[in-house]
Amino acid sequence: MNIYSTGHAVVDQVGSTHFEGNILPTNWFNTFKLDNGKPDVNAVILLSEIVYWHRPTVIRDEDSGQIIGIKKKFKADLLQRSYQSFSEQFGFSKQQVREALDRLEKFGVIKRHFRTIEANNQKYNNVLFIELITPVLFKVTTLSLSKWGGSPSEKVDPPHFKEETNTE
Repeated sequence: MNIYSTGHAVVDQVGSTHFEGNILPTNWFNTFKLDNGKPDVNAVILLSEIVYWHRPTVIRDEDSGQIIGIKKKFKADLLQRSYQSFSEQFGFSKQQVREALDRLEKFGVIKRHFRTIEANNQKYNNVLFIELITPVLFKVTTLSLSKWGGSPSEKVDPPHFKEETNTE
């Protein structure tokens, strides 16, 4: 058996493919719930897209292959997306996108900012920018709530997180 083989042909084939895109932590389906108790799939999908855009891009030296830096994927200080762009990407209605982002914002994992910007010598009002609130994201993504004796709906403060406030 080859040292680069698991001994399972399908696993080896999948392992040789570079998959890129969104990651859906399974505990998000237990954390983000609708009023009826079912997982808020739309919110989970949108949050995974928002997190994707916040994952850094690695910059490598062409000659050595060594990592020489990292950079953000988006241009501005915050991620700029529109309800329409999410709608087209995922097949949701604009209302479904707005409502899912409302729920994510109410949960505290994102904050929406509406700005006036200038592009191509024109002013655009109410342009959506999304701020990812990392302390909340880290709690819902990395915290094993059963380890801390809590449930997904409880506010649990693990000892290794330092809270910061987002007051203006």
